Amino acid sequence: MKWTVMQWLVVASMVVLLAGCGSSRESQAAALCEAAAMERATDKMLVVDRKALEQSARAESDDIIQLQAPVTLDTGLPSEYTQTLTCRVQFSGKEARVVGLVFVF
Repeated sequence: MKWTVMQWLVVASMVVLLAGCGSSRESQAAALCEAAAMERATDKMLVVDRKALEQSARAESDDIIQLQAPVTLDTGLPSEYTQTLTCRVQFSGKEARVVGLVFVF
């Protein structure tokens, strides 16, 4: 599945809106991880359980949060399968960025 520019703009807008809504660091991190996972899996139909991702958040340090949750790839197809997404997000002031993203088989 190839993403169009419009799809990328929608995802980016959602992330910016979620990050700017006064939401928790955990929900900001989950939104960033979901967007990064979708970007990485451009040729797959990917479903991320954002709630599970957010609930898994744990602080590695004052500025880094690690999240981990199952994700489903090729959703709805006979080849559908599940992997674990592990993601690390670094916060610096009001900025946040994904510093690690791994799909674990």
